[in-house]
Amino acid sequence: MLRKCSMRYIFRYILVLCLFALYMENVKAQKDSITDISALIYLDSFVVTASRQGFDTDDFIKMVRTDDSFLEAFHNLRFISYRSTNQFTYFDKKQRVRAVYLDTIQQTVDQNCRTTDFIAALDEGSYFKKRKSRKYNYFTSDMHDRLFYTHHKTCDDPNPKLKNAGSSRFEKYVFELKKLIFRPGEPADVPFIGDKTSIFTEPMIQFYDFKIESDTFKDNFECYVFEASVKPEFENKNKVVIKHLKTYFDKSTFQVIGRDYQLQYSAGLYQFDVNMIIELLKLEEKYYPASIQYEGFWNVPIKKRESSKFTLQFFDYKKQSS
Repeated sequence: MLRKCSMRYIFRYILVLCLFALYMENVKAQKDSITDISALIYLDSFVVTASRQGFDTDDFIKMVRTDDSFLEAFHNLRFISYRSTNQFTYFDKKQRVRAVYLDTIQQTVDQNCRTTDFIAALDEGSYFKKRKSRKYNYFTSDMHDRLFYTHHKTCDDPNPKLKNAGSSRFEKYVFELKKLIFRPGEPADVPFIGDKTSIFTEPMIQFYDFKIESDTFKDNFECYVFEASVKPEFENKNKVVIKHLKTYFDKSTFQVIGRDYQLQYSAGLYQFDVNMIIELLKLEEKYYPASIQYEGFWNVPIKKRESSKFTLQFFDYKKQSS
């Protein structure tokens, strides 16, 4: 009986040691992964000086990967009154204008519920299928409508989160689009290309040059800028989806205030080349979108090819009364 008890304790001891070893190996692997990325990063002279004064490159990379500032900024947009202008232009394959749309909208918020009023609107060409019911000829505008407009009183959960994709194809497309906007560089569940968006993991690291430098954003903010760009030798080999990713961090707060990136791919069922520049602004300790600029084309299954550019400007922010 004593021998059985001893063997049982020995077995448990060995099991605990094995689990601890596996845990430590996993921690080491994660640390090595980040260290490997840090070792590949070019630092300009200002950042090198900052590193000597306490700036930690490893911690900065972790922040780049886990930062949810954009998610929170766009979520905050649902709980504040504002105006915005939205301008869209669509082109045919020869880059001739097919449709134009311009509006100014007013969002009004009360008790975590919002409504949208169209102050002015103008459209030309084939923008709408049905103007009165706002049925669009373009998938890009359909997604924009669902993300930024309401056509009836809409109430939201004030806790920011990236909600799970719904059951419809459209909802799944919107969900993956949000992931690419809010967390570029991380996996996106798109068939055939999902792993190619994970620029911080093997084997994608080998295709990129990484750097951190000091710069200004819009001549107002002193920033640390993280940039990932495709190495010249892989530029035209269709190995990647993110061609470049540039994120601006306010030096005083380490808050993300701007992002500039290009998504490009052409193989099989998917072809797209999209450039986006997104700016944030700060209002009483919270961040909100200031502008979104988009230009490019895409051609994906079940939808016709679209080539467009649009600019969204957000202004006249006013908090709801408590």
